[in-house]
Amino acid sequence: MSRIFIQPPDHNSFDTFLSYAKEHGYNLEIASFAYSSVLDSNWQEILRDHQRKLRGFTGTISLHGAFMELIIHSRDKRIREVAKDRIFQNLEIAKALNTKYVVFHGNFNPLIRHDGYKKNWIRQNAIFWSEVLDKYPITVVLENLWEPMPEIFKELLDGVNSSRLKICFDVGHANIFSEVSLEEWFAVLGEDIVYMHVNDNKGDFDNELALGEGNIDWRKFSDLIEKYGIAPEIVFEVGTLEKTMQSLKYFQKQNIYPFNVPARNTSALRKHASR
Repeated sequence: MSRIFIQPPDHNSFDTFLSYAKEHGYNLEIASFAYSSVLDSNWQEILRDHQRKLRGFTGTISLHGAFMELIIHSRDKRIREVAKDRIFQNLEIAKALNTKYVVFHGNFNPLIRHDGYKKNWIRQNAIFWSEVLDKYPITVVLENLWEPMPEIFKELLDGVNSSRLKICFDVGHANIFSEVSLEEWFAVLGEDIVYMHVNDNKGDFDNELALGEGNIDWRKFSDLIEKYGIAPEIVFEVGTLEKTMQSLKYFQKQNIYPFNVPARNTSALRKHASR
């Protein structure tokens, strides 16, 4: 089964990416409902359109949830309520699309160094995501953004202790914001990393370059996946279909995970990427 997901960045690019995913046997991460401009307008119409077009699609579907300023750990109750309402809106959409995963950002602010902030983040997130998992039979994957190190996610996951709360490790975000090595993220989180976003940058801006155009060591990335014995889903989150195809070919040429699979599966993966 393919570990590769491609991501149309918005509903306007959905048709093109869906066609490519069908042709090559890839999976799809839908980002159409990650934006308040959509969620406050014609999202029901877009949802019906997606449902119709996905009929017969045999790949796995995931959803990137809303992420901008959603502070579920805010000390202001009204702000927490708005953030939670938006997330539940996404979860209903994920349910309607029969998705396996839904991605949400952790939104931990490392500039707030008071220990009480960290404790509150863990407590509020543990309460909320436990409630979510009780209501929805879906796997929530929390994505690192500004988080400087993996331990905060580890404490949260250990506290919730659910096989359906896992990590979406964003390699590009870690290259900009992490204070520790790439290996430490793997060492601390290990098998909890079930899902990954891959794109490149030069350690300064989150500009989602095609793979190989920044300074991320993708050979190290691939070696660490093998070293820690994990098999995460890989989402090519680079924006355009052209950059997606370019990135797939780069991983293929460099024999980067998931293209470094056993020989019996390699030919199929290479066939997909070369088209």
